[in-house]
Amino acid sequence: MKKTWLLTLFFLLTTKATADIVSIDLTVPELNVDPYHKPYVAVWIESPNRNGLETVAVWYEKDDWLKDLRQWWRKIGRNRTSAYDAVTGATRKPGNYIIRWDSKNKPAIAAGDYWLCFEAAREAGGRDFIRQKIELGHSEAQTFLINGDIELGQIKISIQP
Repeated sequence: MKKTWLLTLFFLLTTKATADIVSIDLTVPELNVDPYHKPYVAVWIESPNRNGLETVAVWYEKDDWLKDLRQWWRKIGRNRTSAYDAVTGATRKPGNYIIRWDSKNKPAIAAGDYWLCFEAAREAGGRDFIRQKIELGHSEAQTFLINGDIELGQIKISIQP
């Protein structure tokens, strides 16, 4: 127990923590399909070697269908159910939504390069998976604009140090 605490303290003291605010403007597009089901959406942070680190947001209705967010489920979802309780919400209808994530007080997220990942899956619909390389702990603001394929529309990522 004491050894674990000392290793954690060493990690915190030797790792440059980030204090970035990541703001994501995400579009759920309007699709002309019948029946229309609102998509399940997951947003998360991965390390450079693609290990899931932190769930930023998960929109869903029934736990049974979370595994349809295949990438997120394999990396984070099935192993850390309590880790994403605070960032969950109901599925959303078409429109623009803002998701904010503050890296402050996240000791596992040190300054450096990461992947910001987006996945959407819809019953009787398609699937989108998008990754954007980001740098946390950078001294200047960053902005990225990416487009989804079917289930996700335009995504704007703004990172403020």
